[in-house]
Amino acid sequence: GLIAWPNVVTRELTALFLSGHFALPDPLHRIFSVSGGAILRLLLPLFLFVATLAPSTLFASHHIAQKNILILHSFYNGHVWNDSIVKGIEAGFEKSDEMGLKLKLFNEYMDAERFDHPDQLERLSEFLKAKYRDTPMDLIIATDDSAFRILLDQRRDLFPKTPVVFCGVNYFEEFEMFGNDRFTGVVERIDIVETVNTALALHPETESIVVVVDQSDTSIATIKTFVKHFQEMKDPSIFRFIPAMTMARLEEELGGLPPRSLVLYVNFTTDVDGQSFTTQESLRHLSRASNSPIYSFWDNTLGFGVMGGMMASGSAQGRKAADMALQILSGTGVSEIPVFEESLNHRFFDHNQMQRFGVRQDALPDDAEVINVPFSFYATYKELVWSIVGSIAGLGAIILILVFNTFKRKRVEVLLTYHSDLLTTLHAIDRSVLDGSFSHETMETVMAYVRKIYDASWGCLVEFDTQRHEARVLATSTAWGTARTQGSLYPLGVFQLETLSKGHRFTVALPDALNNTLYADHFHTESQGNGYVSVPLLVRDELKGALLLSRFPTPGFTIENLDIVREVAASLAVAIESTNLTRATRLHGKELERLSAKVFEMQEATSRRISFELHDEIGQSLTAATLNLAAMKRGLASGCDEMIGSLLSDTEGIVDQLSEQAHDLSLNLWPPMLRDFGLNATLTWYLGRLEEKVGLELVLCAKELERRPSEEIETTVYRLAQEALNNVVKHASASRVEVHLEGQCGEVLRFRVKDNGLGFSPDEVGDETEIKENLGLLGMRERVAFLGGHLTIRSAPGAGTEVDAVIPWR
Repeated sequence: GLIAWPNVVTRELTALFLSGHFALPDPLHRIFSVSGGAILRLLLPLFLFVATLAPSTLFASHHIAQKNILILHSFYNGHVWNDSIVKGIEAGFEKSDEMGLKLKLFNEYMDAERFDHPDQLERLSEFLKAKYRDTPMDLIIATDDSAFRILLDQRRDLFPKTPVVFCGVNYFEEFEMFGNDRFTGVVERIDIVETVNTALALHPETESIVVVVDQSDTSIATIKTFVKHFQEMKDPSIFRFIPAMTMARLEEELGGLPPRSLVLYVNFTTDVDGQSFTTQESLRHLSRASNSPIYSFWDNTLGFGVMGGMMASGSAQGRKAADMALQILSGTGVSEIPVFEESLNHRFFDHNQMQRFGVRQDALPDDAEVINVPFSFYATYKELVWSIVGSIAGLGAIILILVFNTFKRKRVEVLLTYHSDLLTTLHAIDRSVLDGSFSHETMETVMAYVRKIYDASWGCLVEFDTQRHEARVLATSTAWGTARTQGSLYPLGVFQLETLSKGHRFTVALPDALNNTLYADHFHTESQGNGYVSVPLLVRDELKGALLLSRFPTPGFTIENLDIVREVAASLAVAIESTNLTRATRLHGKELERLSAKVFEMQEATSRRISFELHDEIGQSLTAATLNLAAMKRGLASGCDEMIGSLLSDTEGIVDQLSEQAHDLSLNLWPPMLRDFGLNATLTWYLGRLEEKVGLELVLCAKELERRPSEEIETTVYRLAQEALNNVVKHASASRVEVHLEGQCGEVLRFRVKDNGLGFSPDEVGDETEIKENLGLLGMRERVAFLGGHLTIRSAPGAGTEVDAVIPWR
């Protein structure tokens, strides 16, 4: 009953009791009159005090009703001005939790800048009504003019009873609010006079200001605002509004401006030919072309070639709209919140454009903010630097005091012994890594040390192979002397990889620990098993394995031994990684040795083949031609014309054969068409020639490249095609081969050869025992790696083979 009392009554009762004016009924009074009643007399005020707190706690635990908010965007996600408004809205809604509001946001994008069809608004209105028919909205935020207009024009049909807060609206008239008492918001007020005055103050010699506009609503609204403020200008005659023209013509216009000119950018997202541009694209074009500084009124133009100005901030508009929305959701009536028409503008400038046109930073107004200023650590973090220096000095003083006043001899001796053992172990690991002797025995020694320090009955070191989803035992140490064999494999599923990969250790109690087959294999006959602790082995934030220790008696992990086990785990991770790298380097060295020998062997074989071609075929043909010439010489001397004609015909055939043999020999060595016609044409020719010889179905899928690769890349891809197809002909027993060539994102060139042949096990490629048999594949890898690329071989017995090379353009 007390909990249900209002807080005020409860507090009054407590005050009366404590002041002695609280009259208890006779039974309670008699209880309080005895000695034991004193205790109850003390407890009752405490109970009443708790009762004053209970209602608020109960109410705080009540479910908070969700508020649905629709944000209707005029533009698209990724539009800089639109995204700036969204950023401000999100920042403004951050305090909704403090106000006890639970918000759910729905975003809809009209994309009115890029799509402006006559019946688009009607279709969009029908779409929104149908979509949110069963989802009532508590409030709508409209960003920019298009969203505001559709809600205003369709106010009787589209969300007729929902409050609307608009922002970023610059084409606004006060009479539009008459009769629309559910609308309020933030008017976007561009500050033309301040922007012009600021520009003229920085460029006092200005004689002409060119105003860049198009036929959009933004431009029309801004021109009207210009007209209103002309009387405030010192000399309105210096303004020149550009007529409708193409982007190319506008670039020529700005590139040919006379000295002492300025450009005032309002909007140019659609030119006279109907070609559309984003604001950023438009400014990049005009900034490159213009020989005069460009000023504007919106901060979303900064960073794209605009010098600066008194700029409207989308973020500030969004934040103000969010504040108004929270007031409405908290119970304030829309009519009580007037439309905000004050300026939210601020002076912004771009340091890069200031450098380009020679504007000094000290010439800017005092309240100006500059973006793209070169980073200075000290200037940016001056207070932080001095704070750190002061902190270091203070910490140094504290450390000196602690060293000279708090360390006692016994503690020092214990810690020295403790850390000496640790350093000895870490040193042993480091030395074994440096001299290449890190081995199974070293790991077992380390495990025995770690287990001894923590009084653990069991310790195990495992390495993870994420590709095979296996964990391999590297070393174990147990109190009873038995251990799993080195190299035993266990599934990765028994380890919490997600936790370990974040650098966190975890502890598993006995019932769950027995689900880990590695732990169960050691403890299924041991009664002392009581769970385990797992510590990650990380190298450059990459999970390599885990160090497992049985949970040991109290006190368990302390701050000190937890730091030590992490240090040991870190050293073990580096040692294992170093050992793996050494093994891989040694194997790679053997591969390179055999590849070098193979290169020499191929050079000799090529030389011998060329020698045989020259001697046996071309040499014989030359001998025959020489004999014919000698016979023709004798025929000329004897006047035998018929014999000369026959010999000439025979010699002509020999010369043709010589030409064909020399051409074939040249093509086999290196096809000139690779230089003359490029990679696509050469691959087409080579596949056609090979298809005639071997009878395979060869399919070339080569997309037109956006630009021609370098000679090194073309030669490498051609040699890859030769080697891959040679392997298919020799070993694959395939009936069909697909060759793919394509450029990807202008960054890399991808070349693939895929067959439907016998296939093989890729794991054997690179194995020390298989190096000699796979020199062709290894050579392909080396060619691609030399160009900074990567070669992947996908195959399985009976499933064909795919050779996939990705080579960067540069």
